[in-house]
Amino acid sequence: MRPEYLATPRLVPIPTPAPAPMKIVFVGNVGSGKTTAITSLSESAMLGTEVRATEQDALHRKATTTVGIEYGVMHIHDTKLHLYGTPGQRRFDFMASIACQGAVGMVVMIDNAHPHPLVELDYFLQRHGDYLKTHPAIVAITHYDDNTTQTYLIEYHRYLREHGISCPVMRLDAREKTQVTQVVEKLYAKIIRSRREYP
Repeated sequence: MRPEYLATPRLVPIPTPAPAPMKIVFVGNVGSGKTTAITSLSESAMLGTEVRATEQDALHRKATTTVGIEYGVMHIHDTKLHLYGTPGQRRFDFMASIACQGAVGMVVMIDNAHPHPLVELDYFLQRHGDYLKTHPAIVAITHYDDNTTQTYLIEYHRYLREHGISCPVMRLDAREKTQVTQVVEKLYAKIIRSRREYP
């Protein structure tokens, strides 16, 4: 029998710390599907603030609209993502500024069935241009099959380039969890890549 002091020491595994949670914010015009997208992704009941729409633009697109910050949560590769959705009505813009604090990525959702979708995109570029130039982002175009204005993805790409913003543009059906997950996974990959390039 081996002396106790010669016994092979037991190796105790050192637990790997969980990745730090990330905050992602969804912005976009009324009816672009922010609420639907977060609802389809969230692993717990989403905290929402839907009420009857009042602004004229909102009334044309849907009967209810978001008046506060919505919240959901999901996991990608063991990373907990906090998902924040912002109101589309202009009078609640200050909430988007609050939601963006501490966010590491943004999804800009534009309703392509809007009569002037590029005008809507321009509005969000004006509101969040500084953020979009310095953080990973995705522009997600919804209601693409409802397109009556003949605005195509290449036009969104061109518009972004003209404004000095480089980010992917993707078609998105916010009702399809698989598609929304693909958008968030692409954004997540951009966030991880940017951290490796600029630690």
